[in-house]
Amino acid sequence: MTAIMIAKDVHKTFVLHNQGAVQLPVLKQQNLEIFAGECLVLNGSSGSGKSSLLRSLYGNYEIDQGQLLIRQGEQWLDMATAEPRQIIALRRTTIGWVSQFLRVIPRLSALDIVMQPMLENGITQAEAKPRAESLLAHLNVPERLWHLAPATFSGGEQQRVNIARGFALDYPILLLDEPTASLDKNNTQRVIELIEAAKARGAAIVGIFHDSWVREQVADRLHQMQEPINQ
Repeated sequence: MTAIMIAKDVHKTFVLHNQGAVQLPVLKQQNLEIFAGECLVLNGSSGSGKSSLLRSLYGNYEIDQGQLLIRQGEQWLDMATAEPRQIIALRRTTIGWVSQFLRVIPRLSALDIVMQPMLENGITQAEAKPRAESLLAHLNVPERLWHLAPATFSGGEQQRVNIARGFALDYPILLLDEPTASLDKNNTQRVIELIEAAKARGAAIVGIFHDSWVREQVADRLHQMQEPINQ
């Protein structure tokens, strides 16, 4: 198998400027390879840097040292040194992201939110709408809510809209930050089914999962976090 994404010797330290420039190491010597068709689960205790590593893989955090290599055909792009326009392009076509929280334009309907990534990639509304409706139905979002803005939805309903949006496009890489944290077991199982389908089509998935039973179902491999030592 050929890796689609590689992290090499990744280090990250936060500088707390409002606390006397205290340095807080969060990542140290993180190395991992991500392959198509598998789910790699980041594993470790709270504070071990799982979310920091995932956000670094998405380009949200700038690392202090190391490489974040992503395959672009026969070429490799180092996200650690990439220009902002290159990161934006990757997020549009290559790297999908699902967080625990829904952040969208307030007046957009749930259906529009799910369709948005598809429309931005040139998929017609005639194609995007049934795909969005199918995802919302699969995730048990009531049809009566599809044309409403999610601001008044419950936390679980908002999260399911968020997940539908993340799976709307067939991204080669999917990063999942505790996507099932606010879901009951039935709806969590629906998310697991989406993850398995994405793996079957060849997606490379990196995720953080709060519940051990979810990790056991979706993980092909575990990446054990190496906790940095404060000095």
